Amino acid sequence: MEHTRATGRARGRAGPLLAMLVATGACRSSRTTAPESGVDDPFDDQPYAQGPLPAATKVLLVAGGDDVANFAAEVVEQRALWLEAGLGSDEIACYYAKPTLDALIEDGEQWRELAPMLRDCYPADPATVHGHLRQVAQQAPPFVYVFVSSHGLPPIMRWAAGVDDPNLLPRHFELQRGEIGRFDRHAIGLEAGDGPGLGEVQALLEAHRAGAEVEALMLSPDTLAGALGELPEGSAKIVVLQACFSGGFIEREDEGWSPLTKVPRVTVLTATSADRPSFGCGAGSERTYYGGAFNRVLAEELEREERRPTELPWEEMHERVRFVVETMEIIDGEAPSRPRYFSNVPGRESEGEGKSKGKGKGKSKSARASVRGTGGSRRVSRWNGVG
Repeated sequence: MEHTRATGRARGRAGPLLAMLVATGACRSSRTTAPESGVDDPFDDQPYAQGPLPAATKVLLVAGGDDVANFAAEVVEQRALWLEAGLGSDEIACYYAKPTLDALIEDGEQWRELAPMLRDCYPADPATVHGHLRQVAQQAPPFVYVFVSSHGLPPIMRWAAGVDDPNLLPRHFELQRGEIGRFDRHAIGLEAGDGPGLGEVQALLEAHRAGAEVEALMLSPDTLAGALGELPEGSAKIVVLQACFSGGFIEREDEGWSPLTKVPRVTVLTATSADRPSFGCGAGSERTYYGGAFNRVLAEELEREERRPTELPWEEMHERVRFVVETMEIIDGEAPSRPRYFSNVPGRESEGEGKSKGKGKGKSKSARASVRGTGGSRRVSRWNGVG
C-alpha cells in the first residue's frame, strides 16, 4: 500500500486512485488522559495559534479528533495542496486537537512528524471554529470552504441512551424544555480544550445550563448551518465532512430536512450516510479511507489546473471518491459507508430540497428519493458504533 506523507510534495506524487488504500478500522470516539511526563510529547511546549484570524480567510481545515494522527495528517496534506494551487497562506486557517497520552503512544511517530506543521493552527474546539466562521462571514467573501476530519456520532442523546425513539429520552436523562431539540443531533467531535467530549451528553447539558451556548459545545447540523447562514446569500459554501454518520448533516431528520440543506448556495460532501460508520480512523492508519481518497482526488484535480474551490467539479469528485472508498471496503470486507453529496447551487439542484446523492441504480429526481434509494433505511435499531 502506498501512503503519501503530509508534505508539500503530496500533489506531485498523486497516482492512481486505488493507491489510496489505507488500513482498516471503524472510526470511534475515545477521549483518554492527557499526555504525562515520561512520554515524548512534541506538543508540550507548542501552544495553539492565538492570533487574530486573517481577514482574507476563506478556507478552514479542521482536524477534530485527539486520539489518532490521521485527521491532522489530512489537514496538513490538504493545506499543502491549496497552497500549491495558488491560495495565499492568509486565506487558509487550520485547526487541530492536541493528542492524548494513548494517541502519543500509539501514533507517536506520525504525531512527531506532524507537530512542526501544526504550529500555526488554532485549537479545534467548537467555540473557536464557529466563532471564526462568523468572523469570515463578516468579510463577505465570494466563497467559504470548510473541511472537517474527525469522529462522528448519530443523534447523541439517543446514542447515549441506546434508544431509537426520542420520546423515550426523558426516561434516561433529567431534561429541561428544548434540550432534546438542541442536543439530540448528529455531531462531529472537535476535541481541543477542556470542554465536554463528543457524546458526553450529561456534561454537555450541564455546561449549557451553566450558560454555555450550544455552538460552544458541539458541532451539529444546526450549529454549522447557523454559522454558515451568516454569510451573504451569494457566497458559495462548500463543506466536506469526513466522519462517521456525517450524512446526518444533510439527510432528512424526523422534523424535516437538515438545516444545513437550507443554507443558500451550499454544497456538502460527507464520508457516510446518516446511519453508517466510516473506516481507517484507528491508530496506525496514516489516512482515513474517505479523507485519503478525497485528498488524492483533490490533488489530481488541482494538478490539472490551479483552481479555487468554486471552480472544481464537486459532484464528479464525489463520484470518484465514492468509487475508491467502496473498492477499499470491498477489498477489506467492510460494510458500505455510503458517502453522500448534496447541492442546492442554482443550476445544479434537482426538485425538492436540492440534490442528495449516494449509491443507487440511477440519478434521483429529489433528495428524498435519492436518500431512500440507497439500499437501506436511514435508521438502525441500535447505534452499535461510534465514528
